Amino acid sequence: MTERTDGPGGVPGLSARTADGGGLAVEAVPHPAGPVALHVRGEIDAATAGFLADQVDAWCAAAPRIVLDLSAVRFLGSAGVAALLACRRSAVDAGVELELFCGVSRAVRRVLQVTGTLEHLAVIDPHPPGAPGDPPPVYPVPD
Repeated sequence: MTERTDGPGGVPGLSARTADGGGLAVEAVPHPAGPVALHVRGEIDAATAGFLADQVDAWCAAAPRIVLDLSAVRFLGSAGVAALLACRRSAVDAGVELELFCGVSRAVRRVLQVTGTLEHLAVIDPHPPGAPGDPPPVYPVPD
């Protein structure tokens, strides 16, 4: 089910909810210069991956650059990885620059690293942010 919600500044956003209470919310925040930030919140799985791909496809026709903010994503399944790769193909076909922002979301970054998908997507922050003075990891994950 898709329901229309109002985002910040009256910018409409869309939400998709699954029957089991999980779900995905995508909030679009267009910039006056043309780019759009799509803030994604929730779980990207088989039930919601198509919704995410549809939202990115719709914005590919309207914006020269899309930043997909995945920092609030709690789960990224294989269908979500496939959807992100499909979004990349759609953006390339439309001549749109698609960038991903993972933030502190280990749920997203780790899946992209382990599956080798990270190297196929334009990720703004390929390395997780660390607190000042944090020691280096004992077993770092290679890029």
